[in-house]
Amino acid sequence: MRGQAEGLADGTRVVLALVVAAAAVAATAALSYLAIATFMRVWRRAQAKGYTGPVTPAVLSIVTLAGLVGGAFLGAVLAGPDDAALVAGPSTVLGVVAALGGLALAVRVLPARPVRSGRRRRPRTPFRVLGNVAVATPLPVMVVLLLNGKPATLGIQLLLPMAMLSMLCHSAARRADRIDAVPPADPRPAVVWIRGFGNERRLFGFRRRDEAETRDRPELKEVFRCGARPMPFDDYFAPAIAAGLGRGYGLGNPRDYLPPDGLDRHYATDDSWREQFAELVAGARCVVMAPGDWPELRYEFRVIRELGAHRRLFVLTPPARKARQVRRANRLTGFRTEDWADLAAALDGEPGYRLGQDPGPGAVVTFDDDGRGVVLERDAEGPADYVAAMLRHLAEVESAPE
Repeated sequence: MRGQAEGLADGTRVVLALVVAAAAVAATAALSYLAIATFMRVWRRAQAKGYTGPVTPAVLSIVTLAGLVGGAFLGAVLAGPDDAALVAGPSTVLGVVAALGGLALAVRVLPARPVRSGRRRRPRTPFRVLGNVAVATPLPVMVVLLLNGKPATLGIQLLLPMAMLSMLCHSAARRADRIDAVPPADPRPAVVWIRGFGNERRLFGFRRRDEAETRDRPELKEVFRCGARPMPFDDYFAPAIAAGLGRGYGLGNPRDYLPPDGLDRHYATDDSWREQFAELVAGARCVVMAPGDWPELRYEFRVIRELGAHRRLFVLTPPARKARQVRRANRLTGFRTEDWADLAAALDGEPGYRLGQDPGPGAVVTFDDDGRGVVLERDAEGPADYVAAMLRHLAEVESAPE
């Protein structure tokens, strides 16, 4: 009997230990998710105030890492040999919370940077020089350590982070080159993309980059190829639009430090963006967008209607494939999910448009002569499916008599 009781006690302790371990893992995962989500929201708020350069995420990351290390160090100093695990965990969490809270407060009181106007200027940051310095740093560090009779461990540990930093710097340099580059000649009318600047990096769907895309745009090469990855609207559609419809671009965010990936940007001045937008739409083959709401939406729809371009306006809803993962990633990065209901509410009462019911995922919606929404495609699975539906409709519109 005594042996059975001891066996039951040992089994109970094992079960309790497993429960405690599972609870610790779950709590760590939840806290990590909250920390990442908070970090991304603070970063997005800083970007909204005009701090869009590479220094901003570096400062935020360093401060957060300092809070993590500082909290762990403080816990190690205050904890005794018997309660190190109990003190180190909470102190590390408090360090991260203090760092993120301080960053959030600092960004909140930080004054907004003035919006750039006029022609885009090339950033003064020497990205290529920094990239070359980063890739060359580990070797001298190892040589110095060896000459002083010390192991070259630190230099070896620097190889991977410095290589990644070098790739990021050279990618930024190639993106900066696009500011001065002459766009490729394309006899086809352009494809104009409209959206709210605050949500233009909101994820739309999963897509795999092909070799031709990264060959033509080396800055799009990924450090680790991991198959299909979530992309924002313009990045998701850029190759398909360029191949099937025409050169795609839209008005650029005046707060951009570097041109983002995806469709090209046309940077207008503050006092002339409305005139330039009307010119873009008037000469465009079509206008594309995802459902959403932004301050200039009603004005842009009004201009499109006045120019008679509403039959060449396409609203594309995200595909159903991996939609849940996209929503989760958007929440993690601080983007609110915007859908057909948001677009309908934003255009409520706008003359000349009747959107109709939500067409569901993977839909291509345009408008007839009376402004009534017409669903051209449902359940599209990839960019080519969307573009094929748009091409079929444009063939009818372009062949119709004036």
